[in-house]
Amino acid sequence: MRLFKMFSFCTLMIVFLNACSLDTTKTKSEILEIPNIEEYTTLLVQSVDEEGVSSNSTSKVITDINEIQAFIEKVNKMEVVQPPNKELLEKSKELNKKGNYFFVLSDKETMDNKVYTMNFFSDGRIMFQEPNGKKLEANGAEQKMMYLSKEKHTDVLLEMKELLNIKF
Repeated sequence: MRLFKMFSFCTLMIVFLNACSLDTTKTKSEILEIPNIEEYTTLLVQSVDEEGVSSNSTSKVITDINEIQAFIEKVNKMEVVQPPNKELLEKSKELNKKGNYFFVLSDKETMDNKVYTMNFFSDGRIMFQEPNGKKLEANGAEQKMMYLSKEKHTDVLLEMKELLNIKF
């Protein structure tokens, strides 16, 4: 009986430690590098109105290379985590709320080639997405890759709105 209790305790500890280590690997931070930074010529900034609708009055296309590079320098190499899917889902539900912004870098004004999407939330979190939102796994399957800034950066959104003359 004593051996059974010891075995049960050891099994419980192994399960507990594995669960902790799995949780740690999910939230391991890394430095995000925006790919192809020298190729982007267009930056689309978009938000929504009080009803959650985007329009010309809540959108702006920026083609000034100096402004685009200043934007990239501010957000590139930010510390990010790959959060659990549940957290991403919760954040995604906030996208159509006033005060949240999409920033889309592209190498074409038509946004039909290389694009890199970032979502700035009013709480200061920034969601980054791999180009075209997908990455191939080793087995050839596609996996969506999204990251959230490790810290809240409320000042970055305000700085970007001022730098890019965003009034919406």
